[in-house]
Amino acid sequence: MLTPPPSGSLSPPHPSLLEQGVMVVDDSELQRNLLMSILRMLGITHIHEACDGESALALLGQPAVSPAIIVVDLEMPGMDGIELLQLLAERGLRASILVVSGAESAILAAVGTMAEALGLQLLGTLPKPLSYLAVSNMMTRFYAQHRQSRHATPGQRPGASPPPDGAAVTADSLIAALDDGRVVPYYQPVVSLKTGKVLGFEALARLVTTTGKLILPGNFIELAEQQGLIDRLTLAIVDHVLADLGTWHSRGLYPSVSFNVSARSLSDREFANEILRRVDAADISPRSLVIEVTESAVVSDLASAIGTLGRLRLRGFGLAIDDYGSGFSSMQQLSRLPFTTLKIDRTFVSNAHQKWNLQTMLQSAIEMGHRLGLVTVAEGVETMEEMMLLESLGCQCVQGFLLSPAMAAAAVPVWLRQEKARIRALCGEAM
Repeated sequence: MLTPPPSGSLSPPHPSLLEQGVMVVDDSELQRNLLMSILRMLGITHIHEACDGESALALLGQPAVSPAIIVVDLEMPGMDGIELLQLLAERGLRASILVVSGAESAILAAVGTMAEALGLQLLGTLPKPLSYLAVSNMMTRFYAQHRQSRHATPGQRPGASPPPDGAAVTADSLIAALDDGRVVPYYQPVVSLKTGKVLGFEALARLVTTTGKLILPGNFIELAEQQGLIDRLTLAIVDHVLADLGTWHSRGLYPSVSFNVSARSLSDREFANEILRRVDAADISPRSLVIEVTESAVVSDLASAIGTLGRLRLRGFGLAIDDYGSGFSSMQQLSRLPFTTLKIDRTFVSNAHQKWNLQTMLQSAIEMGHRLGLVTVAEGVETMEEMMLLESLGCQCVQGFLLSPAMAAAAVPVWLRQEKARIRALCGEAM
């Protein structure tokens, strides 16, 4: 028998759940009734039910049936859950999908990956038998995803902004932005899981249009590489970072700041000299700065990369290998360069608490970082479940939307003052 939580402990259902409801597709009447009881405890009363895939498709064909969430059991007679998901993807379904099954965890994880590859909005996967807590956590995730994506266009990650007026960034508009000082860093905090303290920030490039809109780096970094503008862009970010650090220091704030450097820049011997000249002129300690490089950047010109990064490390800069695990030569690069930080790619973090194979890879990366004396930082943390898993595996630091999106430099002191207690509480819950 299910016992409801204490009175007042439930958050009110999201408006879309109240209006559109949830569809439960499961051939077991007992399992359907169990899940519907849990949903009602959570305040969700608008529930559709179907005993198989064919019935679910028929219901979805009715104009009045447009659920916000569809719960799909995998093992059903006739049309199984996998085929149903494939057909839902063909129909361009916009509902969030929650996959449930009593099958082994590897199958559940594989189906979750398939759903994402099909373009479905995967809410998550849950093993049977279902529990109140597991379903409640999924509803909480739905609320969080909805808040992050309500202003985003389909297929766009939370926080992304399209180019102005829907047009792509051109070489001329990028040059104009650099000339006008409109390529600026936005800062995303890096937080210690053990203490909840903000240890530093990653500087992420943003192009500000003449109308004040923000363009994310995915829309202009490759162009900068192609047009030979990447050194200029990186140095523009460095100039802003040094100025911001000077302002923060005057207010008694001394965070570290990391910034990304491309393969093209690493291959230029003069690039390190230019960085060093600017840091010296700003009177900022190199120990306040961390240079992030990807595996591919190191591999493309190994000799030059070692020379540039080695010189900067000698002067006191920190070195981080970014997006660790996204390439094929991670361990080799870690042995060749004097890295201080290992940043684990978000693809290994996202929903890892539900995927045993990702958990194994995460644990391996974290343990390797510890053995090499590196600070381990997990990127792209968006849920409490992900943060709790990372804490249990011994990861030292996290960054991601759960803690904060990237923010303008002027917002950093205010954010630190206002969010200090919330961040420490989040880290306390993860322990």
